[in-house]
Amino acid sequence: MSKLPTAARLFLGLAFTVFGLNGFLHFLPMPPMSGEPAAFMGALAATGYMFPLIKGTEVVAGLLLLGNRLVPLALTLLAP
Repeated sequence: MSKLPTAARLFLGLAFTVFGLNGFLHFLPMPPMSGEPAAFMGALAATGYMFPLIKGTEVVAGLLLLGNRLVPLALTLLAP
C-alpha cells in the first residue's frame, strides 16, 4: 500500500511532462474542435503568452514530481 502514492506521483509527473512538452514540440496531434471550445482555445492562443505559460508550468511541475523534489509546490502549481 505504501507504493501507491509513489506510483500516483510518477504517473502524474509523467503525464504532465509529456503533455507539457507536447505544447512546445507538437509530437501528438490535437483533435479538431468546433464551436465554443475552438473559440476559447483561439482566444488563449491569440494572447501569445498563455499557452507557453501553461505548458511551461506543466513541464516544470511534472519534472518536480518525477524528481521527487518540492512535491507540495508542484501539486499546488498544478491545482488550478
